[in-house]
Amino acid sequence: MQWAGHDTQQRQPAHPAPLLSAQDVQAVAFHQPVPGQLGYDADQVDLFIDRVEATMRSQDVLTAEDVRRVRFSEPPPGAAGYLADEVDTFLDLVADTLRSTPQRRQAVAPAQGAHATSSALRPPPRLTPEDVRAVRFHKPRPGNRGYHEGEIDAFLERIEATLRGRDDLTALQVQEIEFSWAGKGQIGYDEDDVDTFLDLVVVTLERTPPTPARPKPKSPPLTAREVRAVAFSKPPRGRRGYLETQVDKFLDRIADTLLGQDDLTPDDVRNVMFSRPLIGRRGYHEGEVDTFLSRVEEHLRGELARKEKAVARATRPPLPRVPQVSSWKELRALKLPSAGPNERGYRVAQVDRLLEEIGISLDGMLGATAAEVQGTKFALSLLNGQGYERRFVDQLVPQLVSELRRRGR
Repeated sequence: MQWAGHDTQQRQPAHPAPLLSAQDVQAVAFHQPVPGQLGYDADQVDLFIDRVEATMRSQDVLTAEDVRRVRFSEPPPGAAGYLADEVDTFLDLVADTLRSTPQRRQAVAPAQGAHATSSALRPPPRLTPEDVRAVRFHKPRPGNRGYHEGEIDAFLERIEATLRGRDDLTALQVQEIEFSWAGKGQIGYDEDDVDTFLDLVVVTLERTPPTPARPKPKSPPLTAREVRAVAFSKPPRGRRGYLETQVDKFLDRIADTLLGQDDLTPDDVRNVMFSRPLIGRRGYHEGEVDTFLSRVEEHLRGELARKEKAVARATRPPLPRVPQVSSWKELRALKLPSAGPNERGYRVAQVDRLLEEIGISLDGMLGATAAEVQGTKFALSLLNGQGYERRFVDQLVPQLVSELRRRGR
């Protein structure tokens, strides 16, 4: 049996890789070899480890290739030296660290310009979508809390999509993003490591504005009749293709699912496997089957998303009553509800700034006018569960506009 060949690659979470810090390098210690074991000259190793630590602090320019190529002599007669296996294992981790993340590559990039010793004159980072997909973060230090992994991974997907021209994140949005801390019992991602990487993202977006995202054309809704009528050609000569009877049975299940008589999921379609026909026979063309299954998966995912949104709308708690506000004191005392876990709310900073301007005006000072407030539009938060509940704000603002007009402002 074999996998249906449509794309199964998904983002791997940016789980902490075995990355080293300058403190790790500073604290490393090696055993002495016992008779019969290979050892390295301790002075040579110490000098190189000092360079590694300096590189971690952006004071030297060692690369992963430099670490891979380094060679040490055996210890002089009468000297103990360091156990070679331990040194080699540690240097493998050093090489992985220097190669594994864009922040590390930027730290060891050679400086440019008249003052080439200045780390501030390093070449500007040019992150690629592949850099974002491959990034790994440290675990936080013992006793520290890390950023929530799920939020970081979701945001990385949006950054990657922006660099590919499929999303529209701006440098300012990346700069202003705030993440929750990892929950109890979870490790999370190191705060400094994530922030350093996002700094590189900001610079990349500032220097290379992303291509405006193009809306993806929607496929027409899939029907059970279309599934039962689909036909596939034979594979090219020399290829056996997929076993026809298995494909036909699976198509019947798809049609039944569309009619509400079966319960195939998008993952069932993605992970389906078909056998090959007997040697000498040809079944269905693999490429045509895979293309059709991709469309089926897309349709089922869309239907699933619509159902989840409908459930979320039906189960979300009722809005608190929007009170009548007539002064800045009352406005400051008003607690705006947060967006639900499956919704993106209005950006907190934007709403707070406008409410402050309205409050100033309500107290008779120079603040926002009714016309200015009425024309205001708020940006959505970057992730679900963040920002203010949109329905509440949408009811509150018109009420405030009416109050400003009543006062002639």
